[in-house]
Amino acid sequence: MSDREELEKLLQSKKRIEKKIAKYESELTHLRHLLSLVEKQITEKSFKVAETLPQKAPTPQPIEERVTSPPTTKQVIPLRATDGTFLGNIYVEEKEIRVVPSDSIKFNVNTPPFHQFLVGKVLSGMVSKDRNEAVSGTITPDEILTYRILQDGDILKEIIIRNYRDERRAITLKNSIRWTLEKMYEKMKL
Repeated sequence: MSDREELEKLLQSKKRIEKKIAKYESELTHLRHLLSLVEKQITEKSFKVAETLPQKAPTPQPIEERVTSPPTTKQVIPLRATDGTFLGNIYVEEKEIRVVPSDSIKFNVNTPPFHQFLVGKVLSGMVSKDRNEAVSGTITPDEILTYRILQDGDILKEIIIRNYRDERRAITLKNSIRWTLEKMYEKMKL
């Protein structure tokens, strides 16, 4: 086989390989889109909206669990497990959400689903989406969601989320945080 024939075969092979790569990249893009739709549906169906839960008479909180909110707070949302246990408070401000766990429960950040779900999927997912929007010019870089997790060793002390931007996101964050803390609390009781 001459060098010319070998070169032609290599070029044909290159074209076939490029064609297959393009096909698989297209299929991969489509699969990623489908996965994001499924994950969105799972998230929506995983949480009960507060209005749909049965209303219980508020149980008084022990004095050590009462936390005064700063004067700039628009809304204070107490978080309770389904058994009524006080898990902490969410303070919603204009551009910031603060989560302060109950002093009586020591939430270890290594307890699932804290890192896997709340940090890995919800918070990191929102940051990633915001970065893409900033690159495309939809939002400015200073509008990208940021978060800080304050810990004492492995014990969660506070979560500070800035630039949540809209009410829909605030609701997603509140539901995700409540669900995560409740699952962590359930694992601690075992």
